[in-house]
Amino acid sequence: MADISWLRGTGLAAQIVTATDWTTSPLGAPAQWSPTLRTSLNIALHSPLPSLLVWGAARQMLYNDAFAACIGAAHPSAFGAPLSGSPLWRGAGRLCEAAIGAAFNGQQQQLPRLSLFQETGQAQDIARQWDLTCVPVWEDSADGQPAQVAGVLCTLVRATTLDSALAHTDLLRDLMEESPSFKAVVRGPQHVFERVNGAYFKLFGDRPVLGLPAREALPELLDENLFALLDRVYQTGQTYTERGARLFLRRTHEIGFAGAVLDFVFQPIRDAQGQVAGIFIEGNDVTERFVAEERLRIVDRAGGIGIFEWFPISGKLAVSDRFRRLWGLPADGEVSSQQLVDMIDEEFHPNLGTSRIKEGGPRNPLEYTEYHITRPDGEQRWLARKGEVVEDDPRAGSRYVGVVFDVTSRKLMEQALAASEASVRANNAFVRQLLDSTDQGFFSIDRDGIVTLCNAAFLQLLGYASEKDVLGRDIHEVIVSANDDAGSRSDCAVLRAAREGLTAHVDSEDFIRVDGSSFPVQYQAHPVWQDGELQGALCTFVDLTERRRGLQALSWSENRLTAIFNQASVCFSELDLQGRYLRVNQALCRMLGRTEAEMLEMTLADVTHPEDVPMNMNLFNRCIADGSSFTLEKRYLRPDGRAFWVSSDISRIVDDEGRPQAMIAVSTDITERRRAEDALRELNDTLEQRVVEEIVERSRAEAALRQMQKMEAVGQLTGGVAHDFNNVLQIIGGNLQLLQTDPRLDDRSRQRVRTAIGAVDRGAKLSSQLLAFARRQPLQPRSINLERVVQNMDDLLRRAVGENIEISTVITHDLWNTMLDPNQVENLIINTAINSRDAMPNGGRLTLQIDNVQLSDPAFLSQADLQPGDYVELQISDNGAGMSPEVRERAFEPFFTTKREGEGTGLGLSMAYGFVKQSRGHISLHSEAGKGTTIRIYFPRCVDEEVLIDDNRDMEVRGGDETILVVEDDPNLQLTVIDTLSSLGYRVLKADNGERALAILQSGIAVDLMFTDVVMPGSVPVTELARQARQLLPDIEILFTSGYPRDAIVHEGRLDAGVELLSKPYRINQLAQRIRQMLSSRAHRIELAQLTHERDQANANAALHILPVGDSQRPAEGQDAHFEQPGVSSATELATAPGQAGAAASGLRLLVVEDNIDSQQLVCELLETLGHQARGVVSAEDAQQALGEQSFDVLFTDVNLPGMSGVDLAKRALERFPDLAVIFASGYGAMVARNVGFASHSLPKPYDIDQLQEILKKIAAA
Repeated sequence: MADISWLRGTGLAAQIVTATDWTTSPLGAPAQWSPTLRTSLNIALHSPLPSLLVWGAARQMLYNDAFAACIGAAHPSAFGAPLSGSPLWRGAGRLCEAAIGAAFNGQQQQLPRLSLFQETGQAQDIARQWDLTCVPVWEDSADGQPAQVAGVLCTLVRATTLDSALAHTDLLRDLMEESPSFKAVVRGPQHVFERVNGAYFKLFGDRPVLGLPAREALPELLDENLFALLDRVYQTGQTYTERGARLFLRRTHEIGFAGAVLDFVFQPIRDAQGQVAGIFIEGNDVTERFVAEERLRIVDRAGGIGIFEWFPISGKLAVSDRFRRLWGLPADGEVSSQQLVDMIDEEFHPNLGTSRIKEGGPRNPLEYTEYHITRPDGEQRWLARKGEVVEDDPRAGSRYVGVVFDVTSRKLMEQALAASEASVRANNAFVRQLLDSTDQGFFSIDRDGIVTLCNAAFLQLLGYASEKDVLGRDIHEVIVSANDDAGSRSDCAVLRAAREGLTAHVDSEDFIRVDGSSFPVQYQAHPVWQDGELQGALCTFVDLTERRRGLQALSWSENRLTAIFNQASVCFSELDLQGRYLRVNQALCRMLGRTEAEMLEMTLADVTHPEDVPMNMNLFNRCIADGSSFTLEKRYLRPDGRAFWVSSDISRIVDDEGRPQAMIAVSTDITERRRAEDALRELNDTLEQRVVEEIVERSRAEAALRQMQKMEAVGQLTGGVAHDFNNVLQIIGGNLQLLQTDPRLDDRSRQRVRTAIGAVDRGAKLSSQLLAFARRQPLQPRSINLERVVQNMDDLLRRAVGENIEISTVITHDLWNTMLDPNQVENLIINTAINSRDAMPNGGRLTLQIDNVQLSDPAFLSQADLQPGDYVELQISDNGAGMSPEVRERAFEPFFTTKREGEGTGLGLSMAYGFVKQSRGHISLHSEAGKGTTIRIYFPRCVDEEVLIDDNRDMEVRGGDETILVVEDDPNLQLTVIDTLSSLGYRVLKADNGERALAILQSGIAVDLMFTDVVMPGSVPVTELARQARQLLPDIEILFTSGYPRDAIVHEGRLDAGVELLSKPYRINQLAQRIRQMLSSRAHRIELAQLTHERDQANANAALHILPVGDSQRPAEGQDAHFEQPGVSSATELATAPGQAGAAASGLRLLVVEDNIDSQQLVCELLETLGHQARGVVSAEDAQQALGEQSFDVLFTDVNLPGMSGVDLAKRALERFPDLAVIFASGYGAMVARNVGFASHSLPKPYDIDQLQEILKKIAAA
């Protein structure tokens, strides 16, 4: 082997270069190859494209592995061969050789879409299209002459564009996925699954297989041969095809395995170098076809039955192979009905009259018949025919399916019996015919195992055409056993009988037919002796196929009946003639409450009620005697002695001769039916009484409904009255409290004011009781513990009931929490305690008992309208005078009282009733005259943690300097609130409806808290006002107030989450405390946020609150407005805190330019409140007109205006009035003032009032 270490590459082509002896080649030994040739060859070998190097004057061909894959069978003989006459150029030889010749002349050549044949070594070679490029390889001359072309490097590229290739790929993928046959692509020596289609998953299951080797993807595959085939195809590159392959898979969830029959092909996939990279698998599941064909073959073989189908419309006749053999017809070729008729003896033609379909003829013309035929080979046979009409294909119309079978043996046997007096020769013929007529195979052999005799059944069963194929041959050539091998042949039972004289019987063995199929047989072998000499052996065998099939069918039928017997929901049992149980199913065992073993030790009488045994056994014995089946309703007994009703049907089982063998009983539990019948009888007997009871119950329900409707009507009335009443009380109370602080009042007047305030408080309590009864009182529930509530109000409770009444408190350990309004709970306990006090004028005992209870009684829960579960029970009882039934019935009605006029309102218990129901609880009253009263209240348990109550009743009243927006439509009440808040030092803005309040909020003024009535006129409801307020000012606090909030902020009697409500009427100190508490919480919250985001908030704190910019409709063009301050009753009022009034700048005249009319009004009113004069206009054009009509000190304008901008307006105004000061309101901040080119002031939006005042002070000072 020559030293060619310069060669780079390990492919097949490189190995050929290394292994070839080049000394006799025109190229010479590789050691003398020029550097240019070496370099060019290395380039070709390492190229991913099919590359061909043609070198030297002999134009020898050297190429790489990819080119070898393209030329097929022409490789490797073409390697090193001359170019001329090469078969790989067949079809384009002239073009290719011309192009290479031109390249040897120094011209680069390219041939697009060149058709080249790939030599496959088969009859049809493969033509493919390529793009051929030929490049000359130049080599310097050794003698200093100019460089010459030493060779040509050719490359091939498949002539397929990228788009068409991708489209072809998509098409192939779609075709693969939608194909009904299963397909898969596996890669590499481990056969890793790369792609499968839906048909694959349908066959093998939907387990993920992509990325798995074949052996891991198919662990249930029993046959390792499939993997070996994959290995062989991958290693050899040869396609493997198989039809009717049997595949067995282990069952996933069952014992055993599942089988399938497949037609499939394994097609190798080659890479660009021609190496096998993977395998394409395609196949079809032909199990159903295989099973159908196998069944047809079995039917065809069983009993020598031939099958035919006759299509009368087309006249076509389809027959089976067995049919052809019976009629002696060739194995192929068409068969006509006339051809068959011609073989039948004429005397039997009348039997065939119905074989032709006629109008009005019989429905099934192919009835059973027998006829004698003469076959084409001259053999005469007796055949029987039977057919049926089949109409399973509406397109083909009626067709007839039938069978024919050979009855010659029976006919011959009949003839042989009739010819018993025939000659010996005839007798011998008869014996032979008798042998041929039997369905058992018969043959004889000599001592050497050569077959000497066989009958027709032998030929038929083994598939031989005639005796010529059998006689004179070795028995093991004629009969092949499934377990035949060298050892079994020497131990053959038939040969031992022929050679050793031993009789043998074999129960089961499989013989193989001529066509390769097998069938089970049972055979006997007997030795044949003549004159004391052992001559051979006789053997008879029987086809066990039908017997096995029958046994399997019998076994299946028995298993099926057993499964039905055991799994049926109906009670089955089998008894002997003495009534002993022989078999029972599980349904009967369950019904009787006994095991199967116990039942098989018992009799029918053992499980029957003693009173029913005599009748049952009489009918039982009569059924045995005459077969009279009977049905009896009787009672069975369970082991505990309980009886239940069954309906039992009993019949007998007889043998073939009609003798009774056993009894079958079918029983059904009819206890419920009997109960229903008894209930129906009782219903009919008590119908009249039940009608009366239903009428009484309906009357009670109607009365309860009327009472509920009355209570609801009263509730609606009281709710409406309470709303208006609370507004009136708030005005009166608020003004009285303000008046009370007037130092000019004398003592007598001050006492009168206090008396009036007390009356207002009593009116407020009455209103609260009305709302509570009507369930309109807004609750503010929280998770509380009633033990803590009772402990906190101990002093209050004792003052309320007096010293002569003893209070006893009994509270269970670990009391559960409940979700309640703590203030309303206190009112409930106080009102109930006061009622108890009034019932005990001479003293007594008041007991408060609190327990954890679980309610589950359906009757009580239905009556109380509660859900089952955990509750906290509050029980308040006294030993006072009690109530009469009449008083007890009306105890919860509003305004009902037994006290004298002026001593009570009659709202205490009605308030308690309303609060409890509003809290999703239940209240009941138990009282008898002279025996005291007990009130039981149930509240649902709450699993939340207890929220401790912050009692701020004695909190100091403090004010502040924050800004508060008061929204109230009642002017008197609005004025009272404003005076109250102003006196506490707050800045106060006011609005009389939602629209006006929204405009103030949109103006950009910093509002810290909004105090608004719930019920407001206008198109903006209070809930929408609150929502937009939080969007505009996320840190704003909102406090609602109402005498009757309806459903705006209260749902199901409870305040919405996060809602703060101050119910009317309220005291001034209550208002002040609530507002101070909310503002302090707000300040604390903002402070925490500032600490968390200190740097960002520092920048934000530099920004000022917004000027009024809103979305309200702009007034008509040219319209302006001039607002003056009418004292303290302006539409929007700002009350400055003490000490700030003197800080205001001296009065200036300002022209305010703002296109939003609401924002414009607000700015003007603020300026007038600060002691200035202000006039408002909506556009720059209106401003220029106003400047000509009146003198102004300051132009206050927004930058963005309709038409002319605020900056252009200021420039024109300064041209006319150079001393005019300018203030810009803009979201761009100080940038506007710096960039306009003249002196001005800028208020960055948002801004606050202090910033505005500071700028006005500077202007006034200048």
